[in-house]
Amino acid sequence: MRTRTHYLPIEAASEGMVLADGVRDPFQRTLLAAGVLLTQENIQQLVAHQAEFICISEEEVRTDEQIASDAAEAADRVLAVFEHADLSNPVLAALFNQVSVYRSA
Repeated sequence: MRTRTHYLPIEAASEGMVLADGVRDPFQRTLLAAGVLLTQENIQQLVAHQAEFICISEEEVRTDEQIASDAAEAADRVLAVFEHADLSNPVLAALFNQVSVYRSA
């Protein structure tokens, strides 16, 4: 089974989702580790600790063609946002790379 990672606001979390990445609090303490199967109780704990987003792992249901098409569309959108940015600036280049990675997940 192929999986993909997907970022969600904590409000969209539901029981049975699997964390693809650990969740940390503002002090970088691990609240939940990667691989944890979410329950209603630990979702409430994340909300109480003011978690905003989670990264989940879910079954990949798209075809290879759809994945390639979605990746191309995401890359085009990111390029449009950074159209006038000076990507020779290391800070902007790093931001561009991080947004690209986030949008390709």
